[in-house]
Amino acid sequence: MNNPKKQYAKSEMLSFAAEAPQDRPLAPHKSFKLLIVDDENEIHVMTKLVLNDYQYQDYGLEFISAFSGAEAKEVLRQTPDIACCLLDVVMETKDAGLDVAKFIREEINNTKIRIVLRTGQPGKAPEKDVILNYDINDYKEKTELTNQKLFTTITTALRSYIHLVELEEKNKEIKAKNIRLNEEIARRIVAESNLTKYNRSLERMIESKTQRLKDALSTLEATEKQLMVTQKAAIVSDLSAASLDSLTSSNEMIRSNLSKMTRYRQQITFLLEKYNTLEAIITSHKGTRQELEAAARAQTREIEAYKSEIDLDAILEKYPQIIQDSIEGIQKIADAINDIKLFVAINDEPHKSVDLNSLVKDISGRLTYQDRRINVQLDLQEIPEVTLPKQSICQAIQAVVDNALKAVATQGIISISSRYEDPWISITVSDIGVGITQEAMEKIFTPYYTGWHNGHKGLGLSFAKSTILSCGGDIKVSSTASEGTTVVIYLPSQTPAPEIPPRP
Repeated sequence: MNNPKKQYAKSEMLSFAAEAPQDRPLAPHKSFKLLIVDDENEIHVMTKLVLNDYQYQDYGLEFISAFSGAEAKEVLRQTPDIACCLLDVVMETKDAGLDVAKFIREEINNTKIRIVLRTGQPGKAPEKDVILNYDINDYKEKTELTNQKLFTTITTALRSYIHLVELEEKNKEIKAKNIRLNEEIARRIVAESNLTKYNRSLERMIESKTQRLKDALSTLEATEKQLMVTQKAAIVSDLSAASLDSLTSSNEMIRSNLSKMTRYRQQITFLLEKYNTLEAIITSHKGTRQELEAAARAQTREIEAYKSEIDLDAILEKYPQIIQDSIEGIQKIADAINDIKLFVAINDEPHKSVDLNSLVKDISGRLTYQDRRINVQLDLQEIPEVTLPKQSICQAIQAVVDNALKAVATQGIISISSRYEDPWISITVSDIGVGITQEAMEKIFTPYYTGWHNGHKGLGLSFAKSTILSCGGDIKVSSTASEGTTVVIYLPSQTPAPEIPPRP
């Protein structure tokens, strides 16, 4: 085909570096499609020669040739996945290449293909005008396209093409996910509407079944609290010897009833939790109605099985009698503690400023050793005065010292020390005596328990602990049988006890 553009000098054609003829390897199986549009066959040959062994990301090139604008359009219609087009401007017409570029972008709407204009006559299509008026990606004069520049141009174009393809795939994925999400939302809206209706009927069904259990549990809890208060009063009270037998039997009966009521309360509470679980299944289930019904039936079966296991009817029948028996036991204890004054006075005694070191000195000075050779050692450091019920604290420390005296028997050593480590004051009483067994350690604060011979009521350490706890303090005992015992009394340096860290 005769064309005026062929009048440019041969030296203006592609100035590829000279290479010795040799066999080129075939392109890999995977390849990018490169469309060469030029009416000069030599341009096609030279381009393929230079790029025959080109690879990018393990892909080679698949060459497609078109020798006119019309032929290029037909190829583009039939091959939408071309990655790059090396497009000549002047072919059958002076702007045939520009017409192809416009066709790519506007008629077949291919935005991914990278368009590189190559021209041997830049005057026919000035770069500035072309770049501004056409959606192309690069503009090269044939005379400047050396091997290296052609490699760079193709690589840049393919990199951009890959990014566009990936972006398109991601957009497709997002659209597909949005469609699925909208379908799921619509399905859930319908399911939730049906579930709400079903929930209402189930809620009404279980409401009547749970009310009786709640009433029974409320009664049990109220009675249990009353029993605990009474039992605590029995533990911390200095009961008279005359009423001890009656109190012990009543307290045992109350303890037994309390154990039963605690068990019943736990069982009913657990049953209520199962009903609450059923209600939660109904109110918050997100699945289908069939799934909800299956879950509700499973939970209902579990409830019925547990009711049978604990014999709920028997519990509801027995607990009124247990309450009545416990009330009678409480009355017996109330009669027994009418004579008790000592423990009640702990909370009634007014608080005064107390010098604990002086108090300890007075207690040690009043000790009567009789014929026993007992050595009392004091190690009292400077401590601040505190506001406490003086008489009760004095009796508590006296009770601890008396136990130490009993432990050392006829001779031994008792040491009493005081320390102040803000915010705690500690009074430590140690003896080198018979010690306390592990079994006895678990009972030493139990009222009426005594490890000594008859004649001791066994309320000293109980009273001491109650007094110290009422002041916001604590008492700890450590002992080794046949070696000795150490009792540490912790009292807060401020009253009422502030928000302070744990004692040492």
